[in-house]
Amino acid sequence: MDKGSLLSGMAVGAALVFVFGKVLRGGHLTSETVDGTLRDLRNRARGTAALALGRLRSDEVDDDRLRERVRSKLGRVCSHPRAIEVYVSDGEVTLLGAALADEVRTLLTTAASVRGVHAVVNDLEPHDSPDGVPALQGDGRPTGSRFDLLPQNWAPATRALVSVAAVAAGGLAIAYARR
Repeated sequence: MDKGSLLSGMAVGAALVFVFGKVLRGGHLTSETVDGTLRDLRNRARGTAALALGRLRSDEVDDDRLRERVRSKLGRVCSHPRAIEVYVSDGEVTLLGAALADEVRTLLTTAASVRGVHAVVNDLEPHDSPDGVPALQGDGRPTGSRFDLLPQNWAPATRALVSVAAVAAGGLAIAYARR
């Protein structure tokens, strides 16, 4: 056997080991991705079932739990949720504090939509801008829904699968267009 054949054989062997290792790693990553996606779907199904069962139950809930539900909902629709205090007494919710004027109506309707709330009292101080209002300083959070190709609330595994599918679909589209 000559030196050239030996070196060629070693190079081919090393390349095969490298490729085989990449294939194995890809298989592990795919398995982890699928497991994560299935776990995410299972958790979402449980949450949906719990929400449906909750709708069938009585609206009576203790004041502390109701307060936390309202605060959670307000945090999604308000740019400065920490500026708003929430008081609850027998299902009556009082909102107190500084808020941007264009968010007040949304805050009130959101609080009223929480299961268990019987009434909402508006003690908010509306401000046209955050200027000069310490509670409204800082960037705040973006409010409302926004278009997002890969939403942040998707599991990382689901985002990865969607990304791979999008790349594959783009590749197929390019290949089809070239025909």
